[in-house]
Amino acid sequence: MNIKLFTPFIIAAALVSHSVIANDAPKRPAPLVAVSEVEQAEIAEQAWVPGTVVSRFDSRLSTEVAGVVKWVAEVGEEFEKGDVVLKLDDAFLQLELQQANATISRLETRVSLLQKQQQRLTKLGKNAALDALDEKAADLEMAQQELLQAELAVKRIELQLTKTALRAPFSGTVVERYKQVGEYSQLNNATVRLVSMNNLEVKANAPLNHTQFNRIGDTVVVRQKGTQLESKIRALIPVGDERSRTMEVRIALNNHTLPIGSAVRVSLASSESHQALTVHRDALVLRHDKVYVNVIDDELKATQVTVIPGSGFYDYIEVKSTQLKAGQKVAVRGSENLRDGVTVRLKESKQLTASVN
Repeated sequence: MNIKLFTPFIIAAALVSHSVIANDAPKRPAPLVAVSEVEQAEIAEQAWVPGTVVSRFDSRLSTEVAGVVKWVAEVGEEFEKGDVVLKLDDAFLQLELQQANATISRLETRVSLLQKQQQRLTKLGKNAALDALDEKAADLEMAQQELLQAELAVKRIELQLTKTALRAPFSGTVVERYKQVGEYSQLNNATVRLVSMNNLEVKANAPLNHTQFNRIGDTVVVRQKGTQLESKIRALIPVGDERSRTMEVRIALNNHTLPIGSAVRVSLASSESHQALTVHRDALVLRHDKVYVNVIDDELKATQVTVIPGSGFYDYIEVKSTQLKAGQKVAVRGSENLRDGVTVRLKESKQLTASVN
């Protein structure tokens, strides 16, 4: 048998077999992408500055009278406005009050006696010496003044007695005690620290040159690890020192609960606002020679459009391109390896939301 005669037939059979295998191989599915719309928005470049969660009402309460601490609230206890958080021993003040009341009784008796004596001298008429009448009137007036002073002393002691009970000036939680039961509390010495847990805000320091771009009432974003929330600027204090060159910014945290003392980051405008086309940051594909986005048309075909990135705005970024229009859809997930003109598949809306977020 001539082996050379069979060689062409073997090659032909192999080609046919390869063709059959290639035709039976499954086609690769179209790439799966998530899309987001190009939007026209008014944006300003944002700068992230560090901040701290603080309470608007954070007080170190002190007593207005001196005395031995009889009772003090425990750390962690919650109180309403007007509740007693500390009580001083008032035994000495009670004794002073009794003594002051006794002084009033004595002076009332003396005033009553002088009034009767004056009345008798007045009834005598011309028979009474004028000097005696004048002297008695002076004694009565001095006695009345002493009685008034004694009454004021009683009111002062009664006021001091009310001050032996230290009351909460606002609703809050005791977070620290500076005095213990049995210790002597001097005037104006801090005894407990009371903090409101319902009036929170963020205290941040920003460069002074950001003052012109931010106003009270502007909306800002506050981030803390995985938490992100929007709030408004409550106050701006555009006064810095020669070392920090920063201003203090206060951002309200109404209806938001973040632990006091938490470190957060706050977005503040660092440029003037302007109208611009924006896309999600994940839509940008960065290459060494260009930056582009993949526009997905109604036929689900991808087209690469070169853009020039601009100012960042939270999760979005300004882009400039003559080929890009508001309302167009761009790929934000799965676009890194797309080829120009390739047909794609879209993720479901739930998948899209989770991808973009």
